[in-house]
Amino acid sequence: MKTAAVIINKKSGKKKKPPIEYGVLRNLHSQGYDVKLLYTDGSDAKDLAKEVSDYADLIVSAGGDGTLGEIIDGMVECGSDSTLSILPAGTVNDYARALGLPLDMSEAIDSLSAPQKEIEADVIRFNDRHAAYLIALGDFMESFTKVSSKVKNRFGILAYMYAGLRALFTMKEYRVRIDTAEEKVMEDSILTIVSNTSSVGSFASLLPNARIDDHYLHILNIAPSGPREIVEIIIAALRGTIAEHKNVHYMRTRKLTLDTDRLEVMDVDGDAQPFESMDIELIPACVRINVPESYVE
Repeated sequence: MKTAAVIINKKSGKKKKPPIEYGVLRNLHSQGYDVKLLYTDGSDAKDLAKEVSDYADLIVSAGGDGTLGEIIDGMVECGSDSTLSILPAGTVNDYARALGLPLDMSEAIDSLSAPQKEIEADVIRFNDRHAAYLIALGDFMESFTKVSSKVKNRFGILAYMYAGLRALFTMKEYRVRIDTAEEKVMEDSILTIVSNTSSVGSFASLLPNARIDDHYLHILNIAPSGPREIVEIIIAALRGTIAEHKNVHYMRTRKLTLDTDRLEVMDVDGDAQPFESMDIELIPACVRINVPESYVE
C-alpha cells in the first residue's frame, strides 16, 4: 500500500477554520494511501519532512509558505523521492497562487483525489540551505515577517496589507551588491527580491514571466523612491508591469552573489531569518509537485 504523510501546521491560516483531517483522510484513502498525520508549529517541519521521506510516497504540506519552504528544504537536503502535494492553509499562500492551485481549503482537499500531473519544480539554494520560492530584503518584506501568528489568524491578509503600507512610507535604504554572470550591480535600494514564482507578497503577478519550472531566478531591485513613485510602483505591481518602472531594476539569472551594507534580517519564504552574505543558485527540477490536472495551464 502507498503511504502519505500529511504535515499540518495548526498555527497556520485564519482563526476558526474547520478541522481538515477528516477531509484529507477521506480523499487520500480513496486513492489507496495509508495516511499518517503529523503536526508542527513550523519549527520542526524540515526535520519531519526528512523523517517521512524514508517511507512516504506522498508528502502533503498543510500550512503556509514558511511551512512549505521548510518541508521542501528537508526534502531536498535528504534527496527525497516523495511527491509533494500542497494544501494552502496559510494567509498569503504565494506558492499555491503561482501554481494556480485552489485557495479554498475545502476545494483544495477535494482536489487531492482528482487526477494529478507532476511538475518538476525548481528550488533556490542559498549557501547550504534551500528556499521554496523567495529571498527578500528590505523593510517592506521584513514587515511581513513581523506580523504575529495571532494577528495573522485574526485579520488574515489585511494584517499584511496594514504592515506593508506602514513600511512603504518609512522604509530605510541600504546599499546592495548583486553579482551575476550577466551583470554586476551596486546601488541603493529599498527592496530586493529573488524569486522563482510569479506571486510574491500576495501580488499574484509581481513577476509575471516567472514559473516554478522555468529554470531561472528572477530578481527585482527597487531604488529609493518618493511617495508618488511608491504609489506608481504599487499600481505597476498590481498590473504585472513593475519591471517597467524607472526605479525598478529587473534581472534574470541562474546564479548570483548578494550582499548589503547594513541589513540584519531577511525574508525567506515569508519567515524572518538572520541576514548573511549569500551565494544563491537555482537548482532545476528538484522537487516533484502534484497539481490537479484541471488546474494545469
